[in-house]
Amino acid sequence: MNPGRVRSAGLLHVPHLPARHGGDGRGTGAAPPSPAAVLTTGSAALFLLGVNTTAINAALPAIAADLDIGTTALSWAVGVYMLAVAALVVLGGRLGDMLGQRTAMLAGLLVFAAGSVLVAASGSAVLLLLGRLIQGLGAALMMPSTMAVLRLAYPPERQGFAQGVWGAVAGIAFAVGPLIGGVLTDELSWRWVWWGSALWALLVAVAGRFTLSGLPGREPWTGLDVPGALLLAVGLSALVLAFQQIPVWGAGSAAIVLAFFTAAAALAALAVVESRRRAPLLHLRLLKEPALLAACLGTCVNALFLIGLLYFFNLYAQAEAALDYSALLASTALLPYGACVFAASLLIGRLCDRVGFRLPVAAGLVCTGVGALLLARTGAASGYADLWPGTAVLGVGVGITLSSPSAAGLRALPPEHAGEGAGLINVVRYLAAALVVSVGTLVFLAAGAERLNDRLGG
Repeated sequence: MNPGRVRSAGLLHVPHLPARHGGDGRGTGAAPPSPAAVLTTGSAALFLLGVNTTAINAALPAIAADLDIGTTALSWAVGVYMLAVAALVVLGGRLGDMLGQRTAMLAGLLVFAAGSVLVAASGSAVLLLLGRLIQGLGAALMMPSTMAVLRLAYPPERQGFAQGVWGAVAGIAFAVGPLIGGVLTDELSWRWVWWGSALWALLVAVAGRFTLSGLPGREPWTGLDVPGALLLAVGLSALVLAFQQIPVWGAGSAAIVLAFFTAAAALAALAVVESRRRAPLLHLRLLKEPALLAACLGTCVNALFLIGLLYFFNLYAQAEAALDYSALLASTALLPYGACVFAASLLIGRLCDRVGFRLPVAAGLVCTGVGALLLARTGAASGYADLWPGTAVLGVGVGITLSSPSAAGLRALPPEHAGEGAGLINVVRYLAAALVVSVGTLVFLAAGAERLNDRLGG
């Protein structure tokens, strides 16, 4: 057998090329870090991102009342963050490959902390949005590195376990985010959601300075591909903007058509530019790797159901014509779902290390579909007990597919491209999230959901 290529669970791996530089930030003589310490640090950073992504939903009414801002500015408090992350997450992953994943994560944590402080101290909509934008920049640097450091710290036969823990942390963070946001907002102030985020980010950065020392897999710095970075940022920004604004501007509006046209033109130009550069921002040959493409597809399906349920369940649960829950109770009602995601993610990681990824991922997709069908059978008159079977089965499916596709995809890439691969997977995640909220909102309204007199006045 050719030692440069190995086959595992039906996935053909590209050659695992040796890293072309020594340890991350410590030179060639640094001892490799403890995998457990790397996993703990990456999980702590990921937990911060997951909680911050969903905690804002519980704080939005208090923010609007305190800063006296309208619904448009309030919606952009969520939108500008998603826009920044989606537009720059691939660049963040590529910078991690060239500067080192340790450097990328620490820089991302510090930028995220700075943005959190600005949000917490903001007295106007402008400062609030600026802080959220800076948070998005930090998250774009940090998110790919939370996956890439695991690819570098763990051997291929342990990738399932490591990425399974990643998925479990992500699932529980997304689920408890609204609860944490609700408790902090009710008991202290909405500002403590971001004061707490800043403190957490700084603590993780201090720990990561030591626990991530000596990571391998860094490419030599060849300069930043500025044309590629600009085209990618413009293309992804226009695409996410179009998805986000369809419910506001209308699917056939000139602005939406222009946004989609801009995205298509920029991404097409990106493909041409990158194919001609010796050191591109995005190596197009990675898109020919079947395992990475499958990882992107699995991540897309996962994000559609993960974000879709988290977003629309809160609207449904707080509607007076449905469950009529408070914001805190609605968040609490999703904890069983989060527990299923957490448990399934932990268990599936070890299973994938033993039997490969193909069958577990297929089983996860089946569970996701069955759970969605069970939820589709419920209606406005359904009680919470009627929702439990669907949310439980869907939680198992989401937990299985939250990290196992990405683990398979990253394991198929050379270590020095782990950040770039993680960036591609995560941009698919954010695009799918923007798409499901946009299309789901249109369906929600078309089905007559505007007649539900929810507590947010929708």
